[in-house]
Amino acid sequence: MARLDKLLWGDRADPRDELRELFPSIERGSLAAARQWASEVVAAAGVSTDDELRVIKVLRDAEPRLSLKPARFLATQVAGAPRET
Repeated sequence: MARLDKLLWGDRADPRDELRELFPSIERGSLAAARQWASEVVAAAGVSTDDELRVIKVLRDAEPRLSLKPARFLATQVAGAPRET
């Protein structure tokens, strides 16, 4: 459930902070690890990276601790990533 202060004043938290907590990686960096994980999850699900809503759902289903704002951040990162042909 959302906290009352976030509902009243908006969520100003940086989504990268949550991703660093969920995907700790010393050698590659937490954000790179999170982007790679997201790309793999989306590819395995067979979801188009252009469909942001489905990408967010797939990511949050795969990692229940992932909140909406970081999931949306990852969805935009995956959509902007170069695609393999």
